[in-house]
Amino acid sequence: MASATVTEITRRDLQDLPTPPVASITNVKHLSSYNWIEASKPTIAVPGSPPLWSPPSTPRTLEKDSGLVYIDQNEARLPASPLEPLFRALYITNPTFDIRAIDVVTDRNNIRKLLSFINPRTSQGGSQAFTIEVEVTGNTALFSRKETSTQEFIEPHDFRGFGHAFEKEYTTDKIEGSTGHHRIISYRFGDLDLIVRHELDGYLPDGSTPASNTNQQENDDLSSTLASLSISSASPLTAATSSGSSLAIRNEGQAVPRQSTFVIKTRVSHKSLEIQEVAAQLWISQTPNLVRAFHDKGKFRQPVVQNVVGAVNEWEQANQHDLKKLSALISNIVNIVKGYGGRAIIKYNPYADKLVVTRQEDGGEMLPKDLYSKWAKDDVPKKENATAASRDPVDMSKVKILIGSTEYLVDTNRIPHFKSYANSQQYSDGNAVPMQLKEYIPFFDIIHQGVRDGFRQFFRRMPTQLSEYRSLCETLKFLQIDVLVSRNLRDIMSDMRKGKSDWDYEDRQEIGGQKSLARDSAFRLLYGFLTGEFDARDMAYNATSFVVSHPGIFRCRTRLMVRRAYEDRFPISDKQRKVLDKWPIDDPSGERSDDDATTEVDDYYYDSDYSF
Repeated sequence: MASATVTEITRRDLQDLPTPPVASITNVKHLSSYNWIEASKPTIAVPGSPPLWSPPSTPRTLEKDSGLVYIDQNEARLPASPLEPLFRALYITNPTFDIRAIDVVTDRNNIRKLLSFINPRTSQGGSQAFTIEVEVTGNTALFSRKETSTQEFIEPHDFRGFGHAFEKEYTTDKIEGSTGHHRIISYRFGDLDLIVRHELDGYLPDGSTPASNTNQQENDDLSSTLASLSISSASPLTAATSSGSSLAIRNEGQAVPRQSTFVIKTRVSHKSLEIQEVAAQLWISQTPNLVRAFHDKGKFRQPVVQNVVGAVNEWEQANQHDLKKLSALISNIVNIVKGYGGRAIIKYNPYADKLVVTRQEDGGEMLPKDLYSKWAKDDVPKKENATAASRDPVDMSKVKILIGSTEYLVDTNRIPHFKSYANSQQYSDGNAVPMQLKEYIPFFDIIHQGVRDGFRQFFRRMPTQLSEYRSLCETLKFLQIDVLVSRNLRDIMSDMRKGKSDWDYEDRQEIGGQKSLARDSAFRLLYGFLTGEFDARDMAYNATSFVVSHPGIFRCRTRLMVRRAYEDRFPISDKQRKVLDKWPIDDPSGERSDDDATTEVDDYYYDSDYSF
């Protein structure tokens, strides 16, 4: 069977993805933190400390930024495993942390990039090219940012603004040799539990936290903050690094509460800096304070320090439409990568204006081997005198299948290919032991969802390439899935007509059509075309014409793929083509943004997510 290796995602595709009812961040917890240290080998200090806000009493004129600056310090210092410092720090601070409860582990920068794809206006300069590598272990997806360059050397004749010079002048490092502080937090976003790592510019001294512009309280977990503050340098901390790890870890620093942390933004004095321009970054990292610093050719006036929790919360409410899509997009990417065997690369090209998810055939693992043991399931203790009669009844129609690193609970009544696996399924105290498949099954994650939630899911998640649908249909036949359920063309046409709404004249109200049934039936129609099940050309044309001419029932991708499948199966006359052309199908490859953002040379914008 041919295997799919590429999935394309356009902004228009996002309209078909299921979204959570609310896309807000809740249950924010501080997990850990660390500083990178300038040393002969990769070294971090845990918990480390962000720089302390210590502004001079009088205005300062600063030299422009120069020398070495990091774009992604984690990859620059530890290219073999940029995510390793996150996990080492996490398990030093929280040795019993259950990573299996987390859906996504990522840097803030990755979320910012995905959000800018959804709406370029959420990022200064709009959408820019980016690459993210994804690896799924258990049910947890690891998102690792990949930059073209991880560091930059600013030459004397180059101009990159004054942001780094300002940070050095207005803050004081608390960790000797520190080159950057990273914070690790967790929270609930939509239907997802995330761990997010982000760089932090500094913290405010005790008693100087600015008053919030709202009475709304932060949703920080106080107990987790107090736990992080209890770390003492008098009790040496150790990290169980593997023999293959080159990372050195020092016990040094003092964790600081989240409510005192801030990010710095600098800008030329004749231009304003509105909260909407920086809200996405502050929201993703849940950083409560913002330092705005304005300058005239490097001469800075008194910076403004403000608690922006209320403003960021208002931004979250005002941008629910985009944030719901963000949650759906992240979930969709994770599902696609699971279907690709657990490893993939996401790339965005602003000229093509679409995300391309490519299955990664090779490449090393993202983490040292010892860290993968954190996903291992605890052994189930055996009960004394346990008998088969005392166990819960086992559903023999369900079988646990391990494909790559992803475990599925498969209903063999719907996917009969696995019935033989169910018959040979082994049980330990009533618990099924997953059967590990060595072969790769194309589109299995998509098929598993489509069998469970309806065949219309295929149109939402498949790329708009007929060759990919042909491969999908071959896989469905291989898995012995009864797609047509004995429905012939006439039956399918009848089911699709049930998607039309009707009017109840007695009650004077509209009766909604069965759109889910109609959309599932549209896939059955396509399946029959591509597998050669249907031979009645005229009836097939009428069914195709019905799908193409009812955009109120069938989405663009459904209409497009059904028409392509029909024309691939049957010769089409000029008259038929003219009739079908009366209902043009919008290009599903995505919408170009008309947001023509520019960056002025004299207004270089400092951002601690430097490359963004």
